[in-house]
Amino acid sequence: MKLKGRVLIILTALFILSCNKEEVAEAENAIAGQWFLTAINDTSVSAFECYNESYIESDGETITFYILDRLEDGTCQTVLNSSSALSIQDDFYYIGDEAIEFYIEGRNLTWRVDIETTLVFEKR
Repeated sequence: MKLKGRVLIILTALFILSCNKEEVAEAENAIAGQWFLTAINDTSVSAFECYNESYIESDGETITFYILDRLEDGTCQTVLNSSSALSIQDDFYYIGDEAIEFYIEGRNLTWRVDIETTLVFEKR
């Protein structure tokens, strides 16, 4: 009986640990893929040139930003075009020591750039 109890405890512990590893892997892979800009501050921009070409792409270890802005004359201006190492700790995303406010829900990634600007991307 003691042996069955120990085996049950070991199996339970292994199950719990394996679930935690899967959850960590899911969090790390949640950002993996290519995300296209769909809204700026709750305004849809997916139909506008420049904005519909803007994206974030990540493999879970690096992240690439390619963000365009549409100028008043209708031309596109590159606002951000860079790649950086990405780390994930306790469900927070970091570039270097700086935490990036990313929130992922399903196929939508919301990036709170600053207090006045929020960008929404859709995974494709």
